[in-house]
Amino acid sequence: MTILRCSAVMFLGSLAGPAYLSVASPQGQAATAMHDTDQRVAEKFAGFKKEPDVSLIYQALDLVELAVRETPQRARAVSCWLEFFAALDRNIDPHWDPKAVPAKGAKLPPDHGVVFPSGEVDPSTIPDPVERARYVEALKTSEDYARQYSIQLQLRRIDERAMRSFERLIGDTYTSSKQDRRELDELLSASPVGESRNQHLRALMPK
Repeated sequence: MTILRCSAVMFLGSLAGPAYLSVASPQGQAATAMHDTDQRVAEKFAGFKKEPDVSLIYQALDLVELAVRETPQRARAVSCWLEFFAALDRNIDPHWDPKAVPAKGAKLPPDHGVVFPSGEVDPSTIPDPVERARYVEALKTSEDYARQYSIQLQLRRIDERAMRSFERLIGDTYTSSKQDRRELDELLSASPVGESRNQHLRALMPK
């Protein structure tokens, strides 16, 4: 997985002389902290790709929100959010239907065995081996779908929270001036987010 890069490049020299920032300065410390956040957020998304545990994405969101609050540079904060949204969108299923709520369990076989209070059947009590195998497979399919539905639902809740945080950042640090709008436009144009996300974020730009 591509490592998130929301920390800006620090230029260590100029024609006028050695006017560089050391990592001991506040700016250098902020850059180091943001780089560490990049690495940790990337690890959370990589872990989620291997094992879809949504708590990892919540942890990544917490890391970004903390880093954004502590960085003094608004452009760097915006870039960090853009990288997070790009990674999040790679895991959101655009075809997910919130109305397609998963059903509980699976359809009972014609000659079913012992029924649990939940309405499910103990597969081992189904006498017909073919029907037993079909029922076990149907249960697995139902459980897998329910798990994916839950993941997609939670990812959208994360998205909503992240969008609120991003909107607060824009409202608190940018104005409707041409300079501010140009900076945001350049950040969005250079960002890795897709067209749909780009349009949603542009709608938050100060009017």
